Amino acid sequence: MAAINQMTDLEKVQAMEQLWQSLTVNNCMPEPPEWHGRVLAERAQAVEESKTQYTSLAALKERGPRR
Repeated sequence: MAAINQMTDLEKVQAMEQLWQSLTVNNCMPEPPEWHGRVLAERAQAVEESKTQYTSLAALKERGPRR
């Protein structure tokens, strides 16, 4: 991990791209974790029941980064 902290942002992005390519080269993606399906189902249900709110991209840009 110490080596990662010494990398530039560009080097980190390039490393991530190489890792992603190595995972997808044979179309052999890892299975998503079991909890992921539950979270997606909960979110879909919240949308169906109008229990969620959306923020537009324009509003997010206007608000700016959170600190």
